[in-house]
Amino acid sequence: MRRTDLIFDPERLQTIPVYQLLESASQGYLGIDHRFLHAILDQPERSIPDLVRFAAEDHDQDPVLLDDPLLDIFRVLGTPQALPFYVKLVREDPAEIEDDLVQAFVQLGAASVDPLLALLKEFEDEDAGDVPFVLSVLRVRDDRILEALTSRLKHDLGEAAVCLEIYGDRKAIPALEALLAEIPPFHPEYHQIKSLLVRLGSNVEHVPEVAEPFDIWEFYPEKDSPPLDLASEDDRLAMLDVGSAELRADVVASFRGTDLSNKFRARILALAKNDPDPAVRGECWETFGEIVDEPEIRRAMLAVLTDPAAALEEKGGAAVALAQQVDNNAVFQAIEELYADPRSRAKGLKAMVRSLDRRFAGYPPKHLDDADPEIRRQAIWGVGYMRLTGEAPRLEAFFDRDAFRSDALFAYALAAPGDTSRSRIRSLLKKVDEVAGGLTPEEEELVKIALDQRLMMADMKPVFFEEDFDDEDEPQPAVSNKVGRNDPCPCGSGKKYKKCCGA
Repeated sequence: MRRTDLIFDPERLQTIPVYQLLESASQGYLGIDHRFLHAILDQPERSIPDLVRFAAEDHDQDPVLLDDPLLDIFRVLGTPQALPFYVKLVREDPAEIEDDLVQAFVQLGAASVDPLLALLKEFEDEDAGDVPFVLSVLRVRDDRILEALTSRLKHDLGEAAVCLEIYGDRKAIPALEALLAEIPPFHPEYHQIKSLLVRLGSNVEHVPEVAEPFDIWEFYPEKDSPPLDLASEDDRLAMLDVGSAELRADVVASFRGTDLSNKFRARILALAKNDPDPAVRGECWETFGEIVDEPEIRRAMLAVLTDPAAALEEKGGAAVALAQQVDNNAVFQAIEELYADPRSRAKGLKAMVRSLDRRFAGYPPKHLDDADPEIRRQAIWGVGYMRLTGEAPRLEAFFDRDAFRSDALFAYALAAPGDTSRSRIRSLLKKVDEVAGGLTPEEEELVKIALDQRLMMADMKPVFFEEDFDDEDEPQPAVSNKVGRNDPCPCGSGKKYKKCCGA
């Protein structure tokens, strides 16, 4: 199948065969979002056969593995036809069966018994992993389950006792009494077995908990781009030819910070000048921000900024691209005009942050509580990159908000009160860790990148990633405030500038 046959407009997925949607997502041409899920879940009668077919195949070499989304989709559909897929997942790692997979088996109740018992027979006794536990939590009364669990007493007494207690069937009492008669009172599990016998003999049946309906929608965004970083340049060029305006814009943005081939540079310049969608044209100009010194491109972007008829989306992209040219009054004025319009305020703030011009320093603090999450995000980055130390404590409120925590950590590391010197920078790392309530390894790396950036903006070499710094990346004085190519990108992606918005 040609790659162009798997590139779809996300707004028209309802008309595409489900198997093709799954193929497209597994090849990285579709994001897993609400539109994708609705196309599958709104028509279960047409979806289930294709889902079962796809799930039965070997897709381990696909760029994007869909095991988790498939499991979530099957849980919503609640079809026993998913059981072969569930068993396949268990077979891959029986010792670590995830809770959501356990719940998938429990949801299907009695239908899960035969496949799990058959799977248990495939394993050596010591390799059964969590399969006995899954059988126990089904709470399905079946003598075959009871036999399987009691037979485990001679292989792993403690684990088997736990499973029998969860299962809660009084029929296990004779096997437990026989076992108790064989082991001495000082045996590690003696009292556990004795207590279990008391509980099973109390005639109190466990009442199975009623599980809450699985809400798939909270785990996926309403709209999501394909994982374009996994796609080749040829694939992305194909998306530009046949994709929707939304996809074209995403593809163009995905090339920021990369070495643009002549073929792609020509294509993106043509889109910047001729694409019918202003948002796509704006993304094109913003992507060209890394090569604004080219006279033809700079003239074209300045023409957009000064054109009264140009769309806000297009002006926004050009303004961000030219943000470090704020010595040009046309650029400075265009950024202020974008900020003044609520529709383009986020882009105006982004251009202000990218410029690092102190004349804009008063704007970000005004929007740390803005109702628009993108405006709020740009305000957070503005506090960081403009070193607004007095506003840094306000960033701490975002540490408990998942949507903004990474942005706030990075910005706080840039702006937190404290001496900016190579000798004191590790103390600042410790301070950020304490204020943030502890950092994950990924967060610690992010903060270290920010602190290295802080040093470089003060005309000092980095400390944490010094090996990434070479002589051609001389740090800029704080006055000039240019971003080095090994610095974190001001756009808020968390990537290095050379891998994001350019050098």
